[in-house]
Amino acid sequence: MEPCRYGILGAGRIAARFSACFEQGLVPGARLCAVASSDPLRAARFAAEHGIARSYGSHDALLADPEIEIVYIATINSMHYDCCARAIRAGKHVLCEKPLVLTAAEARSLAQLAAEHHVFLMEAMWTRFLPAVQTARRWLTEGRIGRLRCISASLCASRDPAEYPRLFDPALGGGAFYDLGVYAFSCAQFFARGRKQTGMVPLCVPSGTGVDGSTFLTLSYEDGLTAQLKCSIQFAADNSLLLCGEQGMIRLAPWFNWAQRAELYRTPLPGPQGWQGAQPEEVFLHETSCGFEFEAEHAASCVRGGLPESDVMPLADSIACAELFDRLEPLLHREN
Repeated sequence: MEPCRYGILGAGRIAARFSACFEQGLVPGARLCAVASSDPLRAARFAAEHGIARSYGSHDALLADPEIEIVYIATINSMHYDCCARAIRAGKHVLCEKPLVLTAAEARSLAQLAAEHHVFLMEAMWTRFLPAVQTARRWLTEGRIGRLRCISASLCASRDPAEYPRLFDPALGGGAFYDLGVYAFSCAQFFARGRKQTGMVPLCVPSGTGVDGSTFLTLSYEDGLTAQLKCSIQFAADNSLLLCGEQGMIRLAPWFNWAQRAELYRTPLPGPQGWQGAQPEEVFLHETSCGFEFEAEHAASCVRGGLPESDVMPLADSIACAELFDRLEPLLHREN
């Protein structure tokens, strides 16, 4: 079967990481054929640096390319809806960088538009596709830690506003939760799948620029499961994810959003003084210099299979995340 042909809208940091997995030959089911930017010189320079055959000085020019089957949206958050809508109307399948969009109305609109145009649409939540995360999900499904009681996820990184001005600009979809918290919430969705969320307690700390610098979120579910999530662009932390069950614990680390290691601990767990030297019962390790190859391959296989959406990252989850954005928005966008 012919490889699926990708094009990229955007030529920034995230686009470079996505391109790297093709440069390293990690996506056998797809080829990266073109890149577009509103700046023709930037697009040409990006194409030359990453071995991409064609570059375009406008998004519309790439969307008019008949060879391109699936478009990876790598623009800033505030542009996602428009880029996705234009790609879908052009008949292209879409893999859009997280967050898919910033409001529930936009998420529902894109889902409907994709259905009307019979194209595949998926939020590029690469974390869900990592082998370590997939292994943790399998251990959980197999009952290796018993009944899941608590999900704890941290994703915090101190960001310099001079280096990352977009993160501190509300007009560009900046803020800790849109950029980092979305990973924690999406993983909570993934591991709590099948449970109805019944409550939410948020605490958002303003950055002073109109976006949240840090957000702490507690979610409750109908079966007694609790998820405790924190994210920040103001400080660093131990960015692991813990799945705590009645008979053990699973740890994804370091940096759970790019998890390359899953650890399984079983009862009896060590006491407070014993964690430093505690040895997991089982360790899964899959190292990768990129990590985006798994979502890229999955999306390509869905397109080749004629699927309208992914079973790993379904549109319902992206819509639910956007609904959470709506609920949090008054707290996320405060000056102080």
